[in-house]
Amino acid sequence: MSRALSVAAKSAIFSQETFETFLILLVIDHEDLDTAIRVVNNYGNITSNGRLYIGYPFSITIPDESDDSIPSVNLTIDNIDRVIVEAIRTCTSAPSVEISVILASAPDTIEAGPFPMMLRNATYDSMTVTAVIKADDILNEPYPGVIITPQNFPALFT
Repeated sequence: MSRALSVAAKSAIFSQETFETFLILLVIDHEDLDTAIRVVNNYGNITSNGRLYIGYPFSITIPDESDDSIPSVNLTIDNIDRVIVEAIRTCTSAPSVEISVILASAPDTIEAGPFPMMLRNATYDSMTVTAVIKADDILNEPYPGVIITPQNFPALFT
């Protein structure tokens, strides 16, 4: 699958040397949380599209693009602040996660994403929080979604 990238992003990718920095925006949200957690893998804070993302050390392993499997991302966040652990503890179900990629020089332009996913299998210790982030399993959804029966559509059978 091809992506439409900005000229600056293409130039940075194809250049032998570049001063551009690709940053990953991560949003963790759940109905049990007061506000969404917005972090960026940067040393400083970034404002993108009017939203403040806190500079927070984390790393992700991006999945390969395959048509026959559900993508999953391995996330490792440094446990320097208890906000992430408290959010994981208070959520009664899996929090939603949104991943986007931007250039540091143009933070309002989303180069890739947003990719909506769900946080699964989170573990933590005193140093790191590790989780697997997966997309919705659309490959195992029933097709067609609705079966036309007299109980579901009585007007069609009169």
